[in-house]
Amino acid sequence: MYVSGEIQIVPIGSEVSFTRYIAKVKTILNESGLQHTMHDSGTNFQGDYALVSRVIQDCMESVLENGAPRVLCYAKFGARIDKDYSQELPAAEKVKKYLETSSVKDN
Repeated sequence: MYVSGEIQIVPIGSEVSFTRYIAKVKTILNESGLQHTMHDSGTNFQGDYALVSRVIQDCMESVLENGAPRVLCYAKFGARIDKDYSQELPAAEKVKKYLETSSVKDN
């Protein structure tokens, strides 16, 4: 099943900075081949559900293995059968393209 959605990996511990944990998560995402876009509060993705599940597990394990005593993962998924999701642009790209070609403008 092909899905799209968003994940947020949150290391929990005594450190204030998450940079080293999230850098490793980014490396895992890149190496996985999963289509993704990282942003300030999470990561949007598109891909096969089995791959997404494995990548999320790898990311959570990485955070724990790199010293965080706890990790939270917030995830939401969507799937559809009315069109080929794998051929769709991510929603943010669709909106950007729409704004470029329509009379609707950003405020």
